[in-house]
Formats: sequence, C-alpha cells, structure tokens
Amino acid sequence: MAGGMLTKQAEFLTARFLNDVNDAVLGGQLTSVPSTIPGSQGIATLPGDRIVLDDATALALSDTAVGTLYGGIYMYVGSLSSSTASPALGTLAFWPATNLPNGATPQYQVSSDANPTTALPNYIAGVFINAATKGNYCWIQVGGTASVKFDSALTATSSAAIVVAKVSAAIASTADAGLPGAATPTAAQIAQGMASVLGTAIGTPATSTVSPVILTRGLTCGRI
Repeated sequence: MAGGMLTKQAEFLTARFLNDVNDAVLGGQLTSVPSTIPGSQGIATLPGDRIVLDDATALALSDTAVGTLYGGIYMYVGSLSSSTASPALGTLAFWPATNLPNGATPQYQVSSDANPTTALPNYIAGVFINAATKGNYCWIQVGGTASVKFDSALTATSSAAIVVAKVSAAIASTADAGLPGAATPTAAQIAQGMASVLGTAIGTPATSTVSPVILTRGLTCGRI
C-alpha cells in the first residue's frame, strides 16, 4: 500500500517531533478517535508520502535530543525487519534488491544494510533521521541538508568535500568524504564514487561523527 504523494500536509504525526516517529503500526495507531470512523485513515501517513519543510519548520519538528532537522524533503517508509544493521541517526537507507524502484507496486520499504553489496552501496534511498526499530515505519530524508554519519576512516577530511556512501564501511551504512582511492583513484574507483555520491559536506567531515551534508544526489528521483 503506498500513498505516493509528492508532498503532503503533515496533519497526522504520531509523535510531537518528526525524528521521534517509530511506528509499529502502519501510519501509527489512532488513539484520539476510533479507527473505524469513516475517513479516519485518510489523514494517516502512508509509505511513500513526502513532506517538504523549510528550515524553521524542520527545527520546530526536531527532537534536538535526537538530532537537528534541516529544510528539505522527508519520506515515510517501512524499515526491513530482516536487515542485519539497525537504523541510526545519519546512516543511509537503501532500497533492498527485492524492492527496487522498478516494480509495478512499490512498497517504499528500505534496508539498513548496504545494497546491492557493501562494495557497491549504490541503491541509496535516503538518510535515517532517527534510530527507528527494524520492522517499524519512520521518516527518512531524501533532499535538502541532512545530518549524515561518517565512517571511522575517511578518504579525505577537507572542507566542502564530496560525500559518498562508504564502500565496505566499518560502521554500517555510513558515508565517506572524498572519492574512493585517496589522491589517485582508479577509473573504477571514480566510477564507484560517482555512483554512490550523496552530496557536499558542510564544513570539514570528522570520523565517526554526524555532520550536515547538502544532498545533491536527487534522491527523490529514485522512486516517485
């Protein structure tokens, strides 16, 4: 079941803050009115729904004890319960091989594991904005400025570095700064780096740290 709306009013949130949403039930459990009332599910959030927030609204919807949200596009998804890794703030969400954006009935289900492999982390769906429980529903960020977690070893640590999904990351589903291969990447490493590019770091990336990244990948084009 998919909502598929490009943008939607966030009139029904199951938590006060966007980065606290961790729904065990699709769209969250309605408690203020009985779920049997006709039309009550019409306000519920469905996988594939996206909302666009400016900086002020994103900050207002941020549980700052979890992390700060920035202006951008956010999408409601299901997380794959069979993932080895668990969602965490700033880690990458991937389309699993069984749910690529080429099916007739998209399910908007993402994995915490790099796909198609850790050496080819190219099926990027977005960035997790909280540590949602595997198998639950949550929001990920797919456009704008996102908080991204960097791996424990980085290819480059320069200001405004290109940011890519880390190949065979030590910390699951994290990012790297700079193209794979350090100062003299091979043609294959350059090709891999461009395939897994996320965007541009704001400031200087640091190892094992969540830092803001301007997403230039055009992640919302992966699945409409």
